Amino acid sequence: MPKITKVVLFLESSRQYGRDLISGIAQYSLLHGPWTFYKEDTFYCRQHSKINDFSWIKRWGADGIITRDFQEIHKLKDLGLPIIAVEAFQEAISDIVEIVSDHKQIGVLACDYFMSHGFHNFAYCGFQDMPWSMRRAESFADAIGKKEYKVDIFNSKSQRLTNWDKEYPILIDWLKSLPKPVAILCCNDDRGNDIIEACKTAGLKVPYEVAVLGVDNDQQVCDLTNPPLSSITLSTQKAGYLAAEALDRLISGQKVQTANIQVKVLGVHSRQSTDSMAIDDRQVAQALHYINQNDKKLIQVSDVLEAVGCSRKGLDQKFQRCLGHSVFAEIRRMRIQNICNMLSNTNISISEIALKLGYNDADHIARFFKQEKDITPMEYRKKFSI
Repeated sequence: MPKITKVVLFLESSRQYGRDLISGIAQYSLLHGPWTFYKEDTFYCRQHSKINDFSWIKRWGADGIITRDFQEIHKLKDLGLPIIAVEAFQEAISDIVEIVSDHKQIGVLACDYFMSHGFHNFAYCGFQDMPWSMRRAESFADAIGKKEYKVDIFNSKSQRLTNWDKEYPILIDWLKSLPKPVAILCCNDDRGNDIIEACKTAGLKVPYEVAVLGVDNDQQVCDLTNPPLSSITLSTQKAGYLAAEALDRLISGQKVQTANIQVKVLGVHSRQSTDSMAIDDRQVAQALHYINQNDKKLIQVSDVLEAVGCSRKGLDQKFQRCLGHSVFAEIRRMRIQNICNMLSNTNISISEIALKLGYNDADHIARFFKQEKDITPMEYRKKFSI
């Protein structure tokens, strides 16, 4: 009887990020296993403990470990087993393959998303003791800075439950002090929930005065907020699969080519918390509304002009002032966004995507996509699909 691989998972299933990682790991096990797992869901609760004894892992006969990083991770390293670590509490760990998010792209996507909604005031809410949160703040501020704007940053410690009574009034005062309307990127969906709840107490209207965007697209958290929270979707499930694949190679004595397994950015799942346009020009706002309402149709610039009642030159000048690009560029941006979302979040064929978006055939959509993204639809799906 062949030996069954034993893997320890120190991963939380209380949040979408952890659940997606576990789902990807399970998918690999089904295809290449079977593996048997020991999973500890409360590992977060004791990650600061100094009395962790992991000798049982060796006694159990574990072959490898996939874990959130933590202060005492050297105790796991001392076991001499292959380890894959998921970024959480500290900077990069030497000699361990890590799962890391593409923080730069998170910042760039959030910047582009808010800019397309016409915002000129920006803020970020995160955790000062979490390196991944600080990197997201830096990338967002850098992307916004390149547009010649600034980001107001609010950071606190990550122990939300123990500090919430003290932090809540400070958060409310910060929100009140921001120029309105303001677009806020939050380090994750939990932080987005904090912002929306604080806005209620502060008497600030979401999304009209404060637009809020989270990260991870945790449906449970996003739908729990009122209004529902928009969030950036990540390829976490695929990263879990790749992590299991890398661990399998390490267990078998092979080398892994890369030091990091990257969680890529897939797009924005828009909900009501960002369902507003911070546009001070009535015709631009009207044009954007028309484009959004008809985003599954092959509308032309002439259709937008007819809906708004404006000349092309006049509307293009207003678009350049408010958004930094033309009406035609906005239509193409919306089409590309729709194609990207369908390629990364569904399994439907290119032909079906073409049909849903009004194209005559798959060749037409493929040429358009390659021209805009410098990559074919199939290559994009392979690279970014969940």
